[in-house]
Amino acid sequence: MSGYDSLELGEEQGRRIDALKRRQDSFKRSTDHALSNLQSKLSDIEGTVEQLEDRERSTRRRFDTLETDLQEAKETAEARSDELEETLSAADAGLGLTTRVSALERHLRQAEGAVVIDLDFDRGGKLRGLGLAVEEGLAAEEALLSAHQRNVLQLRITNYQQARQALAGHRSTARDAAAVLASTTAGDPRRKKAEQAFTKAAAEAQKGQERIGQLAQSAQGAQTEQSADNARRAKSAAVVEAGQRACTQLRVRLRSRLSDALIGTDLLPVWFTTALGPMAPPRHAEEWLETALDVLAYRVTYQVTDPVLALGSAPNASQAPRRAARFNELKQDLRDWG
Repeated sequence: MSGYDSLELGEEQGRRIDALKRRQDSFKRSTDHALSNLQSKLSDIEGTVEQLEDRERSTRRRFDTLETDLQEAKETAEARSDELEETLSAADAGLGLTTRVSALERHLRQAEGAVVIDLDFDRGGKLRGLGLAVEEGLAAEEALLSAHQRNVLQLRITNYQQARQALAGHRSTARDAAAVLASTTAGDPRRKKAEQAFTKAAAEAQKGQERIGQLAQSAQGAQTEQSADNARRAKSAAVVEAGQRACTQLRVRLRSRLSDALIGTDLLPVWFTTALGPMAPPRHAEEWLETALDVLAYRVTYQVTDPVLALGSAPNASQAPRRAARFNELKQDLRDWG
């Protein structure tokens, strides 16, 4: 083989080697790219798996929480059921005790020498006089406006006064702006500001004038009503104050009488035990006592002497509206105690 042939063979082998290297590099790049895609997909799969595991853990926690809440609710329901049973048992026992007390009281009333205290006793009609003074004072108060009504009237008057003050302010601004316009020329830097102030103030004054026209009549009516109420208050002040003093005196006397009756040995009247029971409940003793005092005051004021009915017969609402209203209020209150 000649030197020339050897040279050609070497060049051919070099080209083949270069081609193989290029193919090797291309294959490596393809492999690296495919491997990179596989790694990315694997990372995505691992992320999805972690999310699923997190959801599973969250679901388990929620399930555990719901199971705990359900158990607590079940225990609470059982406890309330037990409390209800105890309350019903206590009520049954209380009803039985009340029945036995009533039977014993009937037996005592039939016994020789039994004394029933007279809670309606009113020597010289002094208690009735106090009760009537209370009613007269309450009637006088009812003829007066309430605090809310007086506040509404005062608000109408205040709105009118504020509207007048606002109108005066807008007019003053308009006058000041007009004075500037009258004393300046077209090129004066104050003129533009004065023009704007005048236009705005004039518009506000126009609206304020219209609003005052609407408020003036309402305010005048409010002042008339307020003045009339002030006159009634001045005229009835002595009656209202006397009624308040009488109310205090009446309740003090009746409270003393009732306290003596409750701690004494004499029997309570039938009308009292029928309406209020034989004794005050331990948990609401003060409310019970106040209702009892209200009933006693009603009886002495309207001279109710019915031995069985605490309030006597229902009054005629058209003839005695105040008494009828009080009757209905006390009738409602007694439902809690009888």
